[in-house]
Amino acid sequence: MPKTDTIAAIAAQTRARTDKAQQSASRPKKAAGAGPTIEQQAHAHYVEEDIVDVTGKGRVTIGKAYRKRPRFETIEGLGTEQLKALRCYRAAFDESERSILKSGLDVRPRGAGGFDSAFGAIEARAFGAARLRAIEGQLGMLLHTMRDVALMDLTFSEAAMKRFGSREVDWIDIGKGKRKPRTVVKLVPKSGTHRQIIRDEFFQGLELLMKATEPMWARRSGVR
Repeated sequence: MPKTDTIAAIAAQTRARTDKAQQSASRPKKAAGAGPTIEQQAHAHYVEEDIVDVTGKGRVTIGKAYRKRPRFETIEGLGTEQLKALRCYRAAFDESERSILKSGLDVRPRGAGGFDSAFGAIEARAFGAARLRAIEGQLGMLLHTMRDVALMDLTFSEAAMKRFGSREVDWIDIGKGKRKPRTVVKLVPKSGTHRQIIRDEFFQGLELLMKATEPMWARRSGVR
């Protein structure tokens, strides 16, 4: 092969490697989401979900992250309609607590949409507060229990301790790997019946909640 052809071939290979490296560098890197701490897991329910970035070519999954989910999602025995009612209740609460300041921050390219975002947040917050009042107006004496479990993410035991008080119990942690066994002091309801009281009240309140939110779901689905 002539010397000039050899030089041309080497140059072509170099350009190809450079182009390939540039393409790899321009691709969005997979984001490694940090998992929730032991303390966070003790106070909330987390689900690992995809992180999606919207580009000119469409939606691209760039990694995974843990997101907080309502704790009632983990309660066993809940049916589809019950979960719909709880999610509707939680959505109304979240909208009523929406931050006007955060929604009004001008974070879009060239400063577009700051005012519109703030105005939309004001409307959403007012609408959410109105829905929340309409729902909770039908819960009666069970309102506090429903708020503790559905909105504040308390377990039945935690809600029982909040109302009736708690007691300390020594638990033995058998350890794992190099960790030695140890005694751990935990708080539990004063009585096992207290947790059952909260659980019974929750499911009673859930029946009222389904009736209160049914018209909202009916309007969304076009059912009259």
